[in-house]
Amino acid sequence: MKKVLLFALVLMLAAPMSAQWSVGGKIGLNTSSVNYPDDIENPSHCFGINGGFLTQYRFNRFFSLQAELLYMKQGYKEKDLIWINMGDDPMDMDIALHYLEIPFLAKFTHKTGLNLQLGPQIGFLLKRRLRVGEVVQQQKLMGEKQPFDFSLAFGAGYEFKNGFLFDFRYLLGLTSAYKNVEGFQNRTFYFSLGYKFDL
Repeated sequence: MKKVLLFALVLMLAAPMSAQWSVGGKIGLNTSSVNYPDDIENPSHCFGINGGFLTQYRFNRFFSLQAELLYMKQGYKEKDLIWINMGDDPMDMDIALHYLEIPFLAKFTHKTGLNLQLGPQIGFLLKRRLRVGEVVQQQKLMGEKQPFDFSLAFGAGYEFKNGFLFDFRYLLGLTSAYKNVEGFQNRTFYFSLGYKFDL
């Protein structure tokens, strides 16, 4: 009898603990650019996708911590540039930066499901590409690559009772996209739709 009561007590204690953990997935779109150094006019935005997995730990109904593992395509565009040794005709430049991003976010949730999010985000560069006109150029023209990207993410979201959610965030890059170069911090708005469930 004592063993049965002890087992029941363990189940009762473990149930709320397990309910505090949630996992899920998400997918979305983003628009990104970079911050040029000095007073140079910033380049145009380009569109990309994002998607991956999330895990969340709820301390109570109002506060939780969330970590994610996301693929995100960022970059920027310049129009009508004159390139040395490429003729006199202006051509567009398109920079694509592919990252594996890991946000660590504090979430403050209202009882309605609306939440505010804030935290650091670490990016690992997977691949980059420079296209001038319709031709993909050599990597050496992009300078020395920066393998890591550190940013601050903040935004808002909404979680439905059935597990569906959406997030809208702004990513403020703190480090340059190129090694030993000032400026060129990523600036990204990203929107995601997802679903999560309690464990």
